[in-house]
Amino acid sequence: MSAFLSIVRDVALLIARVALGAALVFRGWRRWTSGGGMQGQTDYLHQFQAPLPAVLAWGGTLLEIIGGLFLIFGLLTPLVAAAVIVQQVLIISYTKWFRGPWLENGGYEYNLIQACLALVLVAFGGGRIAIDQLFKRGKDADDTGLDHDFGTHRHAQTTPGGSF
Repeated sequence: MSAFLSIVRDVALLIARVALGAALVFRGWRRWTSGGGMQGQTDYLHQFQAPLPAVLAWGGTLLEIIGGLFLIFGLLTPLVAAAVIVQQVLIISYTKWFRGPWLENGGYEYNLIQACLALVLVAFGGGRIAIDQLFKRGKDADDTGLDHDFGTHRHAQTTPGGSF
């Protein structure tokens, strides 16, 4: 039963990773190519008085396109997912919070769902069906997870005065 659940978990993480990555790539590409391009994104952020709107527009768009591709392939999954959480928190706090949670009012429910999905990927990684697994270091047969230097007992040597 645990082998079955392990497979289900890996497939679920694959689906979550690819879905979030694809959504990010599509949205990033749309930001890049439509609505005035990057200048339109910068102007949009400027109207909300976001600090450094050009940096945020370029950073967010590049994160969505490049980070989305990384998520699709499962490369640096926890790191990219953590960046997506930060991005979604910034989007909510600067451009969505005052509208409330409802999507039909321009609210933040979509951003909240993306942040929660990214949190799952931070917590559990990309699963076994990810490029990240190629770089995962295997445990040695005698590796107990403890640092051997700190796990050994050292005998105290006393000096003539009775101190260590």
